[in-house]
Amino acid sequence: MPAGKKKDVIFDQEVTGFAVNVTHKGCMSYVIVFRDVAGKQRQEKLAGVGEVSANAARAMAKTRLADLAQLKGSSVGGRRKLCPTMDEFFFSCFLPAVKNKSKSYGTHASIYRNHVQPVFGAKRLDEIDGHDIVAFNTLLREKRVADGRWKMQANQSLADGTVKRILILVRHIFNEAIRDKTNTLTENPTHALQLTTTRKVKGRFLTREQLSALLTAAGESENKSLADILRVMGSTGLRRENVLAMQWAWLDDARGTLTVPPEADKAQKGFVLYLAAGVLALLRERRKHVAGPWVFPNPKTGKPYCSCRDAWVSTRKKANLDGLRMHDLRHTYASMMLDSGADIVDVQKALGHTQLKTTAVYLHLTEGRKRERANAAAEATGLFAA
Repeated sequence: MPAGKKKDVIFDQEVTGFAVNVTHKGCMSYVIVFRDVAGKQRQEKLAGVGEVSANAARAMAKTRLADLAQLKGSSVGGRRKLCPTMDEFFFSCFLPAVKNKSKSYGTHASIYRNHVQPVFGAKRLDEIDGHDIVAFNTLLREKRVADGRWKMQANQSLADGTVKRILILVRHIFNEAIRDKTNTLTENPTHALQLTTTRKVKGRFLTREQLSALLTAAGESENKSLADILRVMGSTGLRRENVLAMQWAWLDDARGTLTVPPEADKAQKGFVLYLAAGVLALLRERRKHVAGPWVFPNPKTGKPYCSCRDAWVSTRKKANLDGLRMHDLRHTYASMMLDSGADIVDVQKALGHTQLKTTAVYLHLTEGRKRERANAAAEATGLFAA
């Protein structure tokens, strides 16, 4: 044995993986050499030389190597396909699939790069267990907003909603990896945490008087289309981007419907919206005066507006509604639709939601307002005055 070498392995010429291990002290034993599921080379002792014959040891090696190949998926001289790392699966499988189904892939990519990748990116999916997920949850709840780079939020931790969105993304990644039968993954380690997906609607809900004030202010805007844009948003519940990018080709005048195509839908599925008589009349009137494929073209470019932000900010300020978002018109529409007695499924279809639970949040808001009205009415009677 060469000087300084602690042991030597002499391989058998008949059975691949069968060998004799010789230590620097001259102790010899029959062993098998193989690769485990992770592709790492392993050595297992069968018996000492002299305890069994070479033929018996060779037979033992054949049996043991066959068992390992069957039970562990190992193969002598080869390597089983490994479970991918989080980075490999996310960028090669998960993200492309999301891109084909939803417009939220940009958000997924941002959350992953900022929060998940630094912790789990280089780890194989089957190396991450429940303890890692619990520790990750603790890390997120102590993490500073933007890693403390923003002076205004230097001492603020991530909001509960943000932490849940990150963890839900991780759960989604593992669920998709399990569905992919080319992986060896069988369990989702995020089940170590109880994740709730309760959605809260942020924003304001306008009254009829506030809507009227908003339209009056919009009518005085330099953007001559703004008032009509707000009327359509407030009367259909459509998202701002859908209204600004609306095309005449989407409108079926005879049926009184508007078809939002998959490429313009947030869920990339598309949906059909039945228009109220007032909205239909507004669109018919605009069609007499607006040329080109767009319903609300920017007169300077002939193309759709990006956001109308300057005109919107000036309008909401004039209407004494500082901080109001255009998206709040969508929330207001859904709330008023339910208040008017509409079925929640009808509201779901009108808003283009793919899941009923997304729409169900408005039910709680409606119940809250009904309770407030009941309390106000009871107080007005004076029956409970002290």
